[in-house]
Amino acid sequence: MPLIGRPRQSATLAMLAAAGSVLIGCSSTPDRTTDAAASPSAVPAPASSSATAQPTATPSTGTGGTTGPQSARTWPDVSAVIMQWRNQPRGTAAPDAEAVHAKSVGLLNDAESRYGSDTGSKCWPQRATSLTPACAGNAAKAAETARTSLSWIAHEDPRTFTTLRAHADKVIKAAETYASRSCADAPAAAGEREACWEAGHTVAQAYGRLRDGFNAGLQAR
Repeated sequence: MPLIGRPRQSATLAMLAAAGSVLIGCSSTPDRTTDAAASPSAVPAPASSSATAQPTATPSTGTGGTTGPQSARTWPDVSAVIMQWRNQPRGTAAPDAEAVHAKSVGLLNDAESRYGSDTGSKCWPQRATSLTPACAGNAAKAAETARTSLSWIAHEDPRTFTTLRAHADKVIKAAETYASRSCADAPAAAGEREACWEAGHTVAQAYGRLRDGFNAGLQAR
């Protein structure tokens, strides 16, 4: 009796052998895609040592600079003296206090929108522009605005607008300190820097101080 199934088994073995040779052939064929991805030429080359070196960041001397010395201190956003006049007794009232106050609104709003105030000012101690010519320009403008404010009440009784007079004087002195110590040149001495940042902090709060002074004038303070 002829054996049953052997031809089928032989065929099956033949098929498996053929498949194996195909698989072996496939595995022996280089995968160009894989090799390309793994090759050193496919990996982004490191920066060449001969490439142009990036310039070292230095304190900016322009109005748009983003680098420069910054204070590590924490500076209050609102001056400690603002609104303290409310706790003081009323003094002598200026007859045209309301007219002067109304006039001040446009002056202060315009200056504040142009030069910034508090943390928005280029003189804020924790900004990179705090010891640059950008702040020097702001300081000069703040002093000019303070002097304009004082000129509006020059004819008033010296006992009136006492808060405004004190704030304006403070702003003017801070701007003068900033200029006299050459703060725009970023002095190297720690004590000089601290004095410059103190002056810059006052300059940054100039318009808030002046506004506070005009408001106090309405209350005869």
